[in-house]
Amino acid sequence: MEKAWRPVLLVYNLLLLSLAGVVVVAAMGRAEPLTFINQALSTPQNRVIVGIVAIVVMAIALVMLVSGLKYENKPDSIIVDSSLAGQVSITVPAIKVIIMKAVKKVDGVKEIKPAVSTSNDGLLVYLHTAINPDYNVPEMSKSLQQTVKEHLEDIGGLQVSQVKVLVDDFSNPNKAVNR
Repeated sequence: MEKAWRPVLLVYNLLLLSLAGVVVVAAMGRAEPLTFINQALSTPQNRVIVGIVAIVVMAIALVMLVSGLKYENKPDSIIVDSSLAGQVSITVPAIKVIIMKAVKKVDGVKEIKPAVSTSNDGLLVYLHTAINPDYNVPEMSKSLQQTVKEHLEDIGGLQVSQVKVLVDDFSNPNKAVNR
């Protein structure tokens, strides 16, 4: 679930928790919750407000239900070869090790966070990198793409569809910048 939905989930859960508390108190035979509900629904304006709140809560519940049912296909391993003799697979952590070995051969890379997924055309590799600012970004990116693709194809026997590079700054946000 995305980070933006977490506060909405918190409010939703608090609403459900309070509603459950009201139901428990009413089930214990106390009249206060029923009196409160009757007062809340006594005027047309209050009924409209309660109805709008109920619709919003139902919409949030529906969105969360649908997002919870989505299946994300994150492969544990990727098939390298399949024949009559059997099947050869390579795990995602092993693929990341190959990527890290390839990246070490490219000068100027400070940090890298690889991610791997699959498509019909082959392996998709995403490289979130921090490079030395003295290096040319397009040349560095092209070198990274080529080196990683060659290593994965030669060492891992994998078919690589794309290698996407995102050059970013992984520096400490509390660190002062000299200008």
